[in-house]
Amino acid sequence: MGNILIVEDDADTRYVLKAALESGRHTCATAASGAEAMGLAEALTFDAVVLDMVLGDSDGLTILEKMKNEDPGLPVVILTGHANVQSAVKAMKLGALDYLIKPFGNEELLLIIEKAVKERRLKREFEALRSHVKRAQGDEPVFGTSKEIKNTAALAGQVAATDLTVILSGPSGSGKEVWAREIHRLSARGDSPFVALDCGALPENLVESELFGYERGAFTGADRRKPGLFEVAFGGTLFLDEIGNLTMATQAKLLRVLEERKIRHLGGKKDIPTDARVIVASNANLPSRIKEGTFREDLYHRLNQFTLRVPSLVERKEDIPALAAFFLSEAEKLVNKKIETISDSALAALASYSWPGNVRELKNVITRAALLCAGEILPAHLGLGGAEPAKGCASAPVPENFDLKENLRQARAETERRLICAALTQTNGNKVKAAKLLSIDRTALYDKIKTYSLE
Repeated sequence: MGNILIVEDDADTRYVLKAALESGRHTCATAASGAEAMGLAEALTFDAVVLDMVLGDSDGLTILEKMKNEDPGLPVVILTGHANVQSAVKAMKLGALDYLIKPFGNEELLLIIEKAVKERRLKREFEALRSHVKRAQGDEPVFGTSKEIKNTAALAGQVAATDLTVILSGPSGSGKEVWAREIHRLSARGDSPFVALDCGALPENLVESELFGYERGAFTGADRRKPGLFEVAFGGTLFLDEIGNLTMATQAKLLRVLEERKIRHLGGKKDIPTDARVIVASNANLPSRIKEGTFREDLYHRLNQFTLRVPSLVERKEDIPALAAFFLSEAEKLVNKKIETISDSALAALASYSWPGNVRELKNVITRAALLCAGEILPAHLGLGGAEPAKGCASAPVPENFDLKENLRQARAETERRLICAALTQTNGNKVKAAKLLSIDRTALYDKIKTYSLE
């Protein structure tokens, strides 16, 4: 429960408020004047303040403004009479959390205070997580503290100490490549290359040349010898994402490589030894693919020396604040601006969303919000739907002849253009990587590049 400051100049009302809040197991301090309240606020830390609009020595709005200047995240609930509703609206604009019109019931008071305390602590936890992210060294991801993710981390640590081939299963966007990198980082191969291939991102005729390499003249356009990814990853780890997309012919060649630990270039005549630990991932059910006849059973059993299931984001919602803090630190670099915080209401919206796209969707949502916000991320910046304007918010007048559809189209196009530019910059112009970063099809990216003249 919370530590509450009650600021009320009427002794009887102070007593009633204190008794009501203590019945909800809150700890209370009381002040009969604005000066006494400011003295307590400077000396002690409170989770929320109940502030009367009319005080004997000062105006409640003045005290509110001073408190919010000292501690912007402090939730303040205003008490007002019927004649002071307009003043209560002014208080909301100054940052008050809510207001109660006298007389009010104890249940209503307790409900608002419990909400205030919860949001206060949620914001403190987020700021602590944000600080932790800023102190983190290198690019090591923040995984979270949920039971599900701790279990996944423990299993990843165990299998990392071996050279077993690993299948990572889990829904699309759950972070399987992140866990592949983590297994590699924790392994004895951690100082050697980590090489990743999305088996669904390349045409069928290019997958084999990428995996196994080719000799000059092996096919039209092969004007030089090129090593395969098994060679590039020598001594390290080769991660094959969406393994279920490989053709049956490529699956047969992959099985032979895993068993014989050697490859042969396309168009080549010599066997080349390999030493790459293989980790694969699929959001499709491979045993079902075997029954359908689209995946080799012998390859599955060769790969399935250890299976690690990555939980969906819905299964680990308590990790959302940590992940949001981590993605926000990345987004600040991408959009090149400083974001102060994610608001309590935005964190609540993140926690209540169903996340069909899992961690990847969360990352994209935070990146979009960082681009759109002006320092603090609000529910409206998340684009999750269902966001309501804060009580008492002032709205700007709509100009004459305003075309909503056209303005929305232009805003969407500008946002899309800026994100594509940022992704292309981040990937040094690699359109395949940029499309993956933006979670869109390569063809769609090419069309948008042409539309926005980004060549």
